[in-house]
Amino acid sequence: MGSKQVQEPEPNLPQKLPTPTIQSESGISIPAIQGSYCWGGMCADYAGDVELLEGKVPVSVLVGENISINLSTDVPPNEFTLVEYVNGEARPISLREGTFQFAQEKGTHYYGAFVGWSSPKNSQVSLGDTSFAFVIRGVEKK
Repeated sequence: MGSKQVQEPEPNLPQKLPTPTIQSESGISIPAIQGSYCWGGMCADYAGDVELLEGKVPVSVLVGENISINLSTDVPPNEFTLVEYVNGEARPISLREGTFQFAQEKGTHYYGAFVGWSSPKNSQVSLGDTSFAFVIRGVEKK
């Protein structure tokens, strides 16, 4: 028996750029604004997250709610970075299985996310990436 290298196929990523579905645990849909991406050989550059959100009306969500971000791809991303912009500073937010806890403070919160898939054979080889931004207004429970 010769020792043949089994060529692993690249992950089966969708042809179309994945669009995130962002939802609060109480079922409120939060629109995502598409940012820069490289997908299927095409790249597009957009303004920064905060600029993308200028003039967008924030969706009201109860403070402290869990918010889930689902990219609906069969292959989980290798990289998923979420930040909240506070006074012009990007602060990392920890995600657990695509879910994070929304801020406890009332008011408007700006978020940006970067998601990337890389080759299982070589993590330096990107198979595609996307970024998006969203804005939420925190409100108290009535």
